[in-house]
Order: sequence, then C-alpha cells, then structure tokens
Amino acid sequence: MANEVGSVGYMAVTVVAPESRRNLFSMPTNRSTTAGPRDPTLRDELLALAADTDPERRTARADRLWSILDDSECWPGWQLVGVDGAHAAWLLAQSAIDDSGLQHRCLDLLEHAVACDDADPVHFAFLADRVRMNDGLDQLYGSQFVLGAGGELEPWPVDDPVAVDARRARIGLPPFAAHAAAMAARWRERPSPPRSG
Repeated sequence: MANEVGSVGYMAVTVVAPESRRNLFSMPTNRSTTAGPRDPTLRDELLALAADTDPERRTARADRLWSILDDSECWPGWQLVGVDGAHAAWLLAQSAIDDSGLQHRCLDLLEHAVACDDADPVHFAFLADRVRMNDGLDQLYGSQFVLGAGGELEPWPVDDPVAVDARRARIGLPPFAAHAAAMAARWRERPSPPRSG
C-alpha cells in the first residue's frame, strides 16, 4: 500500500505480506506474557484500531492514539497492553503519516519503553527510520522504502551505510541487503491494481 506524504514530495511505501495482517495477534515472541496485560480493555481497543485500515479513519485513529498517550503518559508497552497490544500501538504510530507530531511523541515514549525492556527495539528502529524519513533525514536502520522513478522500490537513503548492518544486528534484524531483496520481492509479488478503461 502506498501513502502519499504531505510536503516532503515522495511516496512512502509500506509493503505488508497478507499473512502479516492476519497473524498480527499470534506473533512469536520470547517475551513472557503469563501475567497478561494490566489493561486488557485498552489492549482490545488497540487491536481493533490497528485492524481498521480504512484510510478515511486514519485521522480518527491517530487522534485516539494521542488520547491514549495523554491518558497513560507512557508508551502502551508489553506490561500495559501485552505483546500484541504494543505491536498494534506501533502499527498505529507507523501509519500516522499525516501527524509528524504524533510520530515524534510516540518515538520518544517508545525509546523509553525499549530502555525499560517494555517494548520491541525493532519497533523503535522502524519508527525512528519513518520519523527521520518524514523529517527529510537519512534513516539509520534501512527499514523505509520509497517508489523510484521506474515504479520499483528503493531504500530511503541510509546514514552511514557501512554501519547499517551492525546497527541492524544489534536489534536482531537481518542484513540490509537481505531485507532490501525481500522487500523488492514482496513488492513485485503484490496484486496489480485493476486497470481503468
């Protein structure tokens, strides 16, 4: 799915394998969740918000995430909403492309949650790259791709490309070249939009 991003003048592309959306709530993790989330009602709400992909309701979802952050004064992490609830909150932050203020706030709170072992460092890395891309800066982890002039995916420029694999390895991500090849393959395999006319 492609999302046009305001005044920056590029297309931010999120390639999601169909099974990823279906398996949102059964993600493998090494995080113990035997105690369950402290706020199962909020968890359920986040899961429902993340499952709603209607672009017409994107602003309403972002507004609700703002409210959740205001109410909880922290990132909705593993302890508060469980692994799947925290993943849903991250998906909402990633998709809030029209609200850079929200993405910056989420990034600050997510960074603190990661430091407290209450959130996935990969979520922080991907959101950091998205925020940097939206700010016109080079990304750090190589997670963000855009449509090139020929309609193929291209990585957004990476800060210090020599060190990107080391940064990725520290948080358990595969090498950048493997990630880029997988992204390109998923992009080529996506269903073609219907032709008009």
